[in-house]
Amino acid sequence: MKGTDWKWRPGVSVGPVKFGVSLQDYQADFDVALIEPEGTDATGWGEYEFGGEDKTVWTEEGKIVGVRCDDFFGYKGKNLIGMSEAEFIEHMGRDPDEIGTSVEYEDGSIQTPFEYEDLALEVWSEDGKIVCASATEIVND
Repeated sequence: MKGTDWKWRPGVSVGPVKFGVSLQDYQADFDVALIEPEGTDATGWGEYEFGGEDKTVWTEEGKIVGVRCDDFFGYKGKNLIGMSEAEFIEHMGRDPDEIGTSVEYEDGSIQTPFEYEDLALEVWSEDGKIVCASATEIVND
């Protein structure tokens, strides 16, 4: 599936992947590889490589609860991945609810999360550019 097909619809889907749908519904059409089974980390979510190394899907009780994209995450006609932080914030139309604490990874990269809680969106920035984006179901408490 080409990158432009991976458009985010807040609370509904990212690309062809719909929140709340069983992962099994996608296994016939997409290469799905287990990274971490459910119940083995703090979230309790399972983690799967989805259709290649640039997409990750998270599950809870076998149903999709989140999607992360490292190459294309379309929103309002543009790919968020690769935008500068300023361009991203302008495109979103408002400042993030939270800019989290930067994290240094084993490879030396330092990334900072930007969160839009009401949209269930989190993007990570490295050297001033958005490098990945993830979305989850919108849960109203």
